[in-house]
Amino acid sequence: MVSVGVDVGGTNIVAGKVNRGSIVKISTRKTEASKGKKAVFNNLVGAIRDVLDKSVTEIGIGHPGPLDIKRGVIGNAVNLPMKGMALREMIHKEFSLPTKLDNDANCFALGEAMYGKGKGKSTVLGMTLGTGVGSGLVLNGKIFHGRSNALELGHTSIDFNGRKARCGNTGCLERYASTVGLRESAKEYGFKITDGEQIAGMARKGNPIAKKIWKEFGMFLGVGLANFANTFDPDIIIIGGNITRSWDLFSKQAISEMKKRALFTPCPVVKSTLKNAAVVGAAAL
Repeated sequence: MVSVGVDVGGTNIVAGKVNRGSIVKISTRKTEASKGKKAVFNNLVGAIRDVLDKSVTEIGIGHPGPLDIKRGVIGNAVNLPMKGMALREMIHKEFSLPTKLDNDANCFALGEAMYGKGKGKSTVLGMTLGTGVGSGLVLNGKIFHGRSNALELGHTSIDFNGRKARCGNTGCLERYASTVGLRESAKEYGFKITDGEQIAGMARKGNPIAKKIWKEFGMFLGVGLANFANTFDPDIIIIGGNITRSWDLFSKQAISEMKKRALFTPCPVVKSTLKNAAVVGAAAL
């Protein structure tokens, strides 16, 4: 069965034609979230058209939550202007193909569970580190939704008196272990450069402030990982997203902090190596 899988992100929309877990054609378009929901929808449709052909039998879409999974409607996604959009039905009408919608991080976790480092494992926790923190849990090959929006782990508080988050909460994990959190940490240290790649480059060259920023990033992430290990006790935690390009700068600290805080020996924490795992997972919906 050939499907189109789509990963809708705050910066880019990636669509892929997928056959049995292998991407055979791919398209990337800018999301253009600042232009509003119509522009984002048109870019989404365009990305799908780029990879669509007669062999495709269905479409799966991964979109940041919260979502109403049963109705296929977008909730108040913090970084995208799609609130209230009946996206599943709109894409179905556009292409006349069966369409499924799920959280983008759920799709990442499903892709990893079926075709990545979680293959063959019963309980797979996937996390994506980018503009925010996404997460999904796959149990015996099925996404765990709770009532609809389980595993919004980026919005769990690691400091209830901490930084104000865009969701209205305070001290959310994604205010510390994301690109937004990285920038805020840099500003708190009076660091003039707030681009993550540049901070990583300076850390690798030995800049003490840059190294400290990444060390603290790892510590914050490790606190979250310990909470998740204690809560779910998964077989494996797989981390993806753009920030994993700096894996060497924060992973040891994160895993060390996790082990220090966990109540029992926690599971392995590994970096994703499955390219476009969310696209593959969306196609597998």
